[in-house]
Amino acid sequence: MTSTASPYLKAAEDFRGNEDQWRAYQSTGNCVILAGPGSGKTKTITVKIARVLAEDVHRPRRLACITYSNACVGELRSRLNKLGVNEGDHLLLSTVHSFCLTELVLPYAALAGLNVPDPLLVASPAQARKLFADANREQLRGNAPNWFRVACDKLRRTVPDKGSDEWRAWSARETAVVEAYETLLLQNGLIDFDGLVLAGLQLVEKHEWVRRAIQAKYPVIVIDEYQDLGLPLHRIVLALLRAGTRVVAVGDPDQSIYGFTGAKPSLLRALARLPKMESIRLKLNYRCADRIIAASMALLPEPAEFRSHDGRAGEILIHRLECNIREQADYALGTLVPALLAANPSWTHGDIALLYRTLNEGTPIAQAADALGLRYFRLDNGSPIKRTRLTEWLTDAARWCADGWQTGSVPLSQLLKAWRRLRRSVTRESELLAARKQLISALFSLRDGAQPLHRWLSVLRREALDELLREEPGLADEEDNLDDLMEAAAAGGPLRAFTVEIFGNQGKSPDQINLMTLHSSKGLEFQAVIMVGLENGVFPSGYDKTDEQLEEAARLFYVGVTRAKTQVHLTYDEDESPLITSVREAS
Repeated sequence: MTSTASPYLKAAEDFRGNEDQWRAYQSTGNCVILAGPGSGKTKTITVKIARVLAEDVHRPRRLACITYSNACVGELRSRLNKLGVNEGDHLLLSTVHSFCLTELVLPYAALAGLNVPDPLLVASPAQARKLFADANREQLRGNAPNWFRVACDKLRRTVPDKGSDEWRAWSARETAVVEAYETLLLQNGLIDFDGLVLAGLQLVEKHEWVRRAIQAKYPVIVIDEYQDLGLPLHRIVLALLRAGTRVVAVGDPDQSIYGFTGAKPSLLRALARLPKMESIRLKLNYRCADRIIAASMALLPEPAEFRSHDGRAGEILIHRLECNIREQADYALGTLVPALLAANPSWTHGDIALLYRTLNEGTPIAQAADALGLRYFRLDNGSPIKRTRLTEWLTDAARWCADGWQTGSVPLSQLLKAWRRLRRSVTRESELLAARKQLISALFSLRDGAQPLHRWLSVLRREALDELLREEPGLADEEDNLDDLMEAAAAGGPLRAFTVEIFGNQGKSPDQINLMTLHSSKGLEFQAVIMVGLENGVFPSGYDKTDEQLEEAARLFYVGVTRAKTQVHLTYDEDESPLITSVREAS
């Protein structure tokens, strides 16, 4: 028995009382795990990864785990570390964009004669916005509204094959601008993040030797949050399946809420129906009480079978307030929150989340919290702390500098390994040692959790981050995010009072209430959830007109309701949303 086997074997014993989890853990072939809210999905997948690494995949071969976002990567890494599994030469944890960059495009594009920039430079968001605007002016003689950029992005993510019937079915406006934009990217020696995935798809579908090379290196690939990852990755997976790669896919079609990016819940269902694929549904809910489960299932046209693990009743309460969003927030924060805390003495503000549809609602809600003098953690596009690869590393570094270097809660070795993953382009050992020495020196000089965040970031940027951003093509999007973070931490910025310790907790603490969009809440859980702005015409919005859009609005509502363990409170003005009507009838 290896040193990594013991923790996963102990953790796997918890699955014996759950037939579905045990079956997923025991599966030895291609497998789709359909995992609803609170079903123990992350534990199931991480324990299974630990087992496959210990028993099935042997060096120099590796296991790749691909997921939707850097935040998801961070959560999987943290869970695997607790099982004694560290990312390194045996395991790759990656977003789909990073996987396509490092495992497909960089090693194989030139060999395959693919028309990509050489050297490969990834466009920053600012560069991509400028080139798209230029393409739009070139083709349409005007400025591009935001909705048109979203439509063009969705075209690239859902119709990879130019000239196909699906491509011709789109408006000539979108197709012309997309082609002009991609031409401008290439002329400027750049590729964007969607382009990386499309290039990866070309490599895998058109070249058998690429498929064989990936299968030889990664005999097992695990894909988490499959429902959010879109058609290009789905086709990559199908091609690798044909090449003999073992695929384990995990997700929930009912939580597919990124249709605007090209995600389609039907892709996961189609994968689960393949003859070579075992399909397993996790039916036990460890989070939500029974009434919350019953109400949430009423929102879906074909709800799956779920039940709570402990038979708690729970509550869903609907509040007709006949007032606007700001006044609903005043009621939620000034009346409901104090009542919840008084009735549940063991709860803190951090056990409660106030959820809303978009940034438009988030701003007046934050203003209401400010007026009441409430401390809060805000997670939406208005938050200055973006969830990116570099920010994830910076928050870990801040925790180490605050007290992790003493407590061991953030091992320095883990921090350095994560830094090495960011420094992928450096291969010479002497350069790696010099950069590592400089980073360690900077971190040791910054061990003070009480120091202002802006000073800490300034020193770390000068000593290590500027060089990183200058030399790593895969981090083109991070410089703008770092600039925004430093500006927010400067005098007059929203994070001006942040210390290193507060930043290490990502702004969260038990005495802060959580304010976040429904999209941002995915994967999180709270004792109580308050959802505001649920009046007819707002949620679903007036822009949700097609069946596809209305179904996604229902799934987004479903995600919000199922964040709650014990209580859900829904507020609206005098005209209730049909989503609330469904909940009312079910509860």
